[in-house]
Amino acid sequence: MISHAAINGASSSRFSETLSVHEIPTDALLPQLAVIMDPESMKARLQDQLFDSPQERERFRIRQCEITRARLKPGSSCMVGYRLEIEDRTTKETGEQILCGRACTEGQSRSQWERALVRSLVQPRFGRALIYLPELEMVLWSFPNDRRMDTLPTLVDPDHFMSVILPKLLASHLGNEWKVTGATSTLVHYIGEHRCMVRIEANVDHQGDARQQSVTLFQKTYHNEKGEETSRVMHQLWQSEARRSGRLVIAKLVSYDSSLKTLWQLGFKGTSLDSWDIESPEFLPFLKEAACQLAALHSTSITCTRSRTLSDLVANLTVVTPALIRCRPSCGPVLDPLVNRLSAQADRMPEEPRVTLHGDLHLGNVFVNDGHVALIDLDSVRTGSPLLDLGSLIAGLHYLGIQRGRSAEDCHRLVEPFLRTYQANVSWAIHPQMLSWYVAAPLLTRAYRCVRKLKPGRMDLIDDIVTRADQLTCEAERISPVSEGQAIPG
Repeated sequence: MISHAAINGASSSRFSETLSVHEIPTDALLPQLAVIMDPESMKARLQDQLFDSPQERERFRIRQCEITRARLKPGSSCMVGYRLEIEDRTTKETGEQILCGRACTEGQSRSQWERALVRSLVQPRFGRALIYLPELEMVLWSFPNDRRMDTLPTLVDPDHFMSVILPKLLASHLGNEWKVTGATSTLVHYIGEHRCMVRIEANVDHQGDARQQSVTLFQKTYHNEKGEETSRVMHQLWQSEARRSGRLVIAKLVSYDSSLKTLWQLGFKGTSLDSWDIESPEFLPFLKEAACQLAALHSTSITCTRSRTLSDLVANLTVVTPALIRCRPSCGPVLDPLVNRLSAQADRMPEEPRVTLHGDLHLGNVFVNDGHVALIDLDSVRTGSPLLDLGSLIAGLHYLGIQRGRSAEDCHRLVEPFLRTYQANVSWAIHPQMLSWYVAAPLLTRAYRCVRKLKPGRMDLIDDIVTRADQLTCEAERISPVSEGQAIPG
């Protein structure tokens, strides 16, 4: 179903440049980081290891190697995705191949390699399905093979998809009288061992008359059963009064297949709000519309097994703090007292109402569709304080502002009308000092992601992010201690 020509055409975000030496964290347990994060070094190694024979290595030449994604777990492992541009010197054609692998601490990769050898793998377009680089303690999988998502090969098999999966999907959506006449697929987002999203453009004809139409589906495959809960959540939200009245705009669920761990939903056409210039005249109206959408979501009651609490955020601070200081010692003098202050303030927080949360709210999940806003990526919907979503989105605004050299005051000029719009559409009050706490905590998580994701230029943002979070918590100092019998806001 997914042609190799399209597999990487609109794929997950790529690094625009190579990390400089000072941006690669020093990790005594992962000394190979400098090598695996160097595309040119990996290009040479993969040229030797991807192909089975000298004849193949001579025929197929890796012309370019790009790092598409990295996830560092300090002191433990580093996941890296590579996109290879490969030339067939016989036919003069070029194609692309995705590899995804994990580099481990000393002595840990051998067992992964041995477990992988007993798996049933499919042959990729180029080279081996599995590569072992013992000198780097690294095992690499060639897409669609994946260490944890073992259903991907079935989903990308064109014959099975066109003859079995897609007709069933479209019949459930449109009815049996519509028949598939053609389809194309593009890999949109691939996070190795975690999730894969594919956009499907299908053309269908009605069997009883001359009607034709095109349908855009998004196919999301998971490494676990997370999609099952997501499908239940999406179904409830689709049936809700907020969605039916137009106050909440979300994608429609088409189907979920537990055996394939895959969810299909209808797609929107447009761009996410993080791609817009925050100074553009359209940005603030879209942000205020997002506030209305969020208020509608928070006011909608559903049954959900997942939840998040203030204690979860405090516990997360104990994880990110040592990692940040180890990788960026210069942030320590501000970060240590800041985290102590946040922990002390958390003990004084009054209880908040529990609502339906988006759970991963940032500007990338606010979608502008035909001039209107929709909330996308509902994989993390859960219950909790509304301040969790509000703080996450506002932290994202500050993070974007820091990236673009904007002051805290510049961000406040966007945040204030956003909050006024939200407050006008909910029945509970927003405590400004408490909200400052809920913005500062996810800002520190953003700083930690600068370490984990290993993207060029991000490490240099950490000190500014920590300083911005410190400034925001000065407001939270005025939180009054919780007294017995104190009323819950709202």
